[in-house]
Amino acid sequence: MFRATLSEGKMLKSSMEAISNMIDEACLIATQEGVRLRAMDPAHVALVDFQLKREIFDIYELDKEQCFIGLDLNRFYTILKRAGASSKLSLEVLEDANVLRIRFNGDSSTRMFSIPLIEITEEELRVPKLEFPCLVEIDPAILKEGIKDAEIVSDHVTFSVDDENFYISARGELGEVEIKVGKEGAMSFEVKEHAKSMFSIEYLRDMLRASDIASTVKIYLGNNIPVKLEFSSTGVELSFLLAPRIEAE
Repeated sequence: MFRATLSEGKMLKSSMEAISNMIDEACLIATQEGVRLRAMDPAHVALVDFQLKREIFDIYELDKEQCFIGLDLNRFYTILKRAGASSKLSLEVLEDANVLRIRFNGDSSTRMFSIPLIEITEEELRVPKLEFPCLVEIDPAILKEGIKDAEIVSDHVTFSVDDENFYISARGELGEVEIKVGKEGAMSFEVKEHAKSMFSIEYLRDMLRASDIASTVKIYLGNNIPVKLEFSSTGVELSFLLAPRIEAE
């Protein structure tokens, strides 16, 4: 049996908005520490690592070590979007019926949805251990607007870092764009060596749908290795690894 209640469902909804745009089906795993999800997109370009810690829940009941909750993430997110601004969100796994019950408790009404659980082969995905020479922590809005600017001229974007600045740039048949963020405008700016890598705008745009769960985004960057975007807030951790686009020489 698993049952949990969140007084603020925004963190889960925003996270699922980003994740469901990249991954169709995945398994939420409820443990004694909280609820987590780790999955890779079908193209094996992006990996997501998500956790809602137990402390963020108002009620958290689990009568075994783990509970596997296989879900169609698009359907799950479609239901989460129906939450009212002041609604409490409750999740309950009905194992006999093989469904997840989702309840929104508002000031004057209660709404309840049930969606079937699906069979998902649970593969243990390991997050690659990467050495990132650069860490830049900025306001997510800066990155979001930079991606929108880059999208005007290209479908891919280059992130680069030198001793003084973080750059978001793109070049295509329609022109060029560059956004420069000085280290004085960053919350954290750590550079062991200069770095430069290119990435898909489509994937980055989807990842940034989760930008409102945190006041900052940490960008871990190297040379032609995956970029790591990390969003964290009290009780919530969400990170993405995105493989670089390597241009033929």
